[in-house]
Amino acid sequence: MSSSRKPRFEVGARVRVVWPPERQTTPPTSGTVTEVISSSAVHTVYRYRVTFPDGRTETFFGFELEIEPS
Repeated sequence: MSSSRKPRFEVGARVRVVWPPERQTTPPTSGTVTEVISSSAVHTVYRYRVTFPDGRTETFFGFELEIEPS
């Protein structure tokens, strides 16, 4: 059985870190999705590589992020 699950965010999306709480206190907490990484498991799990304005990159699960409000 294959998963029809789609990624929550696309490359280029502006996102904000919402979990874990300690990550919210270290600016900047908003960045741009630069890569969507999918697992090879039957039930696909997506992770999102986010680049922050200071050049730092980190990888998150979808539940750790939300779309940056306009």
